[in-house]
Amino acid sequence: MMVIFVYGLLRPGFEGAELLGNAQSLGAATVVGQLYDLGGFPGLVPGDGLVHGEVCRVDADRLPALDRFEDYDPDDPEGSLYVRVTSNAWLEATGDALSVQVYQYNRHVSPTGRIMDGDYAGYVAARH
Repeated sequence: MMVIFVYGLLRPGFEGAELLGNAQSLGAATVVGQLYDLGGFPGLVPGDGLVHGEVCRVDADRLPALDRFEDYDPDDPEGSLYVRVTSNAWLEATGDALSVQVYQYNRHVSPTGRIMDGDYAGYVAARH
């Protein structure tokens, strides 16, 4: 089992959520960073701010499918669109910190694409 923070297309209700299989939700959470609209999907990058999402416990055998979905190749991190990194996430209900895996965008972002409140689900809902 591994603990992963999902903030975009892997969140429940989005197209990649089925890749999590029978993941157990540990609840809404935040991580430190900045969130950007990359044209149909979001990207988290290091920076000041909070990104909202969910922490899930998933079977480790799901990792290769998740890595492919995020275009992450552990053997070629520099060539990958995202890299999987270890970070801290804080559960919103309790404030408890958990060590999680999170996919971080691995390219340049345009400052005009920043999602200021760090909530991709809310951002998408407001646009529809």
